[in-house]
Amino acid sequence: MAKLPAPFQAYENLREGLTSDKLSNYKASIQGILKARDLIYEQKLRALAATAVNALSYPPLSASAAKLLETGVICLLGEGAAPYHPRYVAPNYDKLLREGSKFMELSPAENLFEATAALLTAYNYSPSGGYPVFIGRLDELLEPYIDTVSEETAYQIIRSFWQLVDRLNPSSFVHGNIGPAESRVGNILLDVDKELRTLTNLTLRYDPAVTPDYFAEKAVAGALTNAKPYFLNHQMMVADWGEDYVVASCYNGMRLGGGIYTLVRLNLKEAAAFAEAGPEDFLDNVLPRIAPLWIEIIDSRSRHIVEDVGWFEDNYWVEEGFLHQEKFSAYAGIFGLAESVNLLMEKSGHPEKRYGHDAHANNLAKAITDRIHTLIKAYPLDTCPGTAGYACYHAQVGITEDVDISPATRIPAGEEPDLYAHITAEALNHEFLLGGVSTILEFDQTAAKNPSAVLDVIKGAFEKGTRNLSIGSANSEFVRVTGYLIRRADMEAAKNERALRHDSGIFGTGFMVTKPNNLRRVTRKV
Repeated sequence: MAKLPAPFQAYENLREGLTSDKLSNYKASIQGILKARDLIYEQKLRALAATAVNALSYPPLSASAAKLLETGVICLLGEGAAPYHPRYVAPNYDKLLREGSKFMELSPAENLFEATAALLTAYNYSPSGGYPVFIGRLDELLEPYIDTVSEETAYQIIRSFWQLVDRLNPSSFVHGNIGPAESRVGNILLDVDKELRTLTNLTLRYDPAVTPDYFAEKAVAGALTNAKPYFLNHQMMVADWGEDYVVASCYNGMRLGGGIYTLVRLNLKEAAAFAEAGPEDFLDNVLPRIAPLWIEIIDSRSRHIVEDVGWFEDNYWVEEGFLHQEKFSAYAGIFGLAESVNLLMEKSGHPEKRYGHDAHANNLAKAITDRIHTLIKAYPLDTCPGTAGYACYHAQVGITEDVDISPATRIPAGEEPDLYAHITAEALNHEFLLGGVSTILEFDQTAAKNPSAVLDVIKGAFEKGTRNLSIGSANSEFVRVTGYLIRRADMEAAKNERALRHDSGIFGTGFMVTKPNNLRRVTRKV
């Protein structure tokens, strides 16, 4: 039986960085990137940068924490050994439009042309290490400028803007928000998004008390075509964050003007293997032993960015007031809840009781997510002022490396029960995951004729406690990989080792291709 690492045992391979015996492997990795025919120039640059970061030593860690990284119980999701920038940032673009930027040489925007040009400029200088994972609460940003041009010109400007966002930032981790109120900009964005069929992510912050049904149904129609926008439970998010929140990257909650240093994932499937006596052992012994080591890794990486790298020093995003250190936090992410529950039910002699299909299994899932929430709250972190001094609880998506394990708190794709049971089972676990979690529902083609029925499903899901809902159609050209989109055509290109324009497609196609069940999700009739 697997054992948790003993305290203070040395695991130097996680700290020594690039030693002479590893130099040949390092050079071979670089040569492999340079010669890769399925990567375009920009993707090779990012891969080379990641290889360099991975050659560094890890920030200080105890041997026990390092062992969890080495064995895969904890994983870092491609951040590298020693990150030099926050994983996610959510700049205050409203301040940029109102006041301009000295560094970017932008004057305050006076019309819709200047507002969209300023935003595109700011995205180009994204401080999150690559693409802008948050591009703004777009309706709030652009609505004040909508009357500076004619209605027809406004449509053309916003259409060009949305197309340029996608073409200049080819990643479905790029994410904009609209709602909860209806707006002219929101309506135009829904129209052009449905028309252009870009991969840029979009969320409707939905509140049935504020969002008109006809506007929400328009969003439903777009989602059935493009698998977006998301429907986010705005009331739930406001209760957790206040009005000062945004959704970025996949479905990640954070503060406007803040960000997230790091995402450190707990593999619940691997963790459950340590439980020798079933669920009680896991809840009472295994998770409490893992939790402080998990938090130690989060804190170590966050401090490295703040103290060693000095990211907030001489940073014009901070100096000009677009980002604020007191609004930053870090994610304690989980994935593989389904597999952990099913394994623990097997260990307790009930292999037939599976997550999503049995009340005992569903209650165990809830007990696990609640227990983790309590443990996170037991370890304050002064690097996380944006979430009241504790790591931000998050449920993380799937990537190629996640073999035989489900993203986040989802029921395994292809095993979903009937609609009501699916929604209620997963909604049980959304309560404390303020950093982000989602449920995916796919409908058959008849749903397009009845968007009001789909909206009723969304309203019902929110009443059950669903935090974020992704809806789509089985005959759409887009596939939702929990938090981000890929095109079905990109999966075929990936199988043939052809280059993909979207970086996120590289992650997603591997995840879907290696897991055929992900292509056979249950389709709902309405």
